[in-house]
Order: sequence, then structure tokens, then C-alpha cells
Amino acid sequence: MKDIKDRNDARIGFRVRIQPSAPRNELLGWNTAGELRVKVAAPAREGEANAELVSFLAKRLGVAKREIVVESGASSRSKVLSAPASAAGALRALPEQ
Repeated sequence: MKDIKDRNDARIGFRVRIQPSAPRNELLGWNTAGELRVKVAAPAREGEANAELVSFLAKRLGVAKREIVVESGASSRSKVLSAPASAAGALRALPEQ
């Protein structure tokens, strides 16, 4: 199940479960809890993993880094991110886990 929520300001919100300090950046797909699972190579310190996550997802979704926003969970493995509504199709096309 993909947990993508349309918002009033032409943005969409979605949940992400991150695994920092992985050997490489990797998109694992949507889990049964509706979270997009992502591994990032950056460690979980001083925002490095969040910055890597935003950069990686921006490339995968074809949007600018500034358009991906960590809305909540900045210091947690479970986060809520938002992206432009134009990225909804790319998010929905990501594989199930």
C-alpha cells in the first residue's frame, strides 16, 4: 500500500523508513505499513542521512532537492516527507516490497 496524501498546496506527503550507514544508496520499495523504504550510505549524524535521502529521492523522482521537504521525523528513522504533486506518478510507480 502506498501512503501518498494529496495536500492543498500542490504538494504530496508520504512516509519514509530510512536505514542510514548502508553500503550504498538503495530504494527498496513500499512496505506493508505504507512506508517507502530507503537505504542511504550517509551516517545518521548532524543531518547527513537526511541530506543524502533528499538528494537521492530528488534524483529518483526527477525534481530539485529544494522541492523535497522533511516535514517530520528529522531525527527518526520514520519520516514524513513532501514533494511537488508532479512527483505523484513517479512515487506510485515505485515497486512494492
